[in-house]
Amino acid sequence: FIQTHPKMTTIVPKTSRDNVYRFFFTEGVLNCPKNPLGKWRAVLGGKHIEVPCIQVMYLMKQLKSKGLLKEQFAWRHFYWFLNDAGVAFMRKYLFLAENVVPNTQRKPEKEENFERRPQREGEERRGGRGGRGAGR
Repeated sequence: FIQTHPKMTTIVPKTSRDNVYRFFFTEGVLNCPKNPLGKWRAVLGGKHIEVPCIQVMYLMKQLKSKGLLKEQFAWRHFYWFLNDAGVAFMRKYLFLAENVVPNTQRKPEKEENFERRPQREGEERRGGRGGRGAGR
């Protein structure tokens, strides 16, 4: 999973860990290229975050071993998704209230102003402009 290289370190500074965890909790999902020498970049609340990919992969490996997230790999990119246990852990780590949830778990707000188009004369309820039997 993570290859060792003389220039790579797996010791993650607290600021990097806090930034990655805060972004991960806010979005509910995190992706990172499988390039240990590369940089992971994100924007959270107008603040630009840049952390070495090896550190992000190491943090996610730790969370995965605790069963706090789901990992998916496709096209040389890792995708991590928080589960319910992970949300509880992040709330505790980041000192957040119980009512704060990640963006992926928020329910979309319904629009109350939705109105149907008035039905035209001669237009049937189904297939008013044609359909299966129209051309036969």
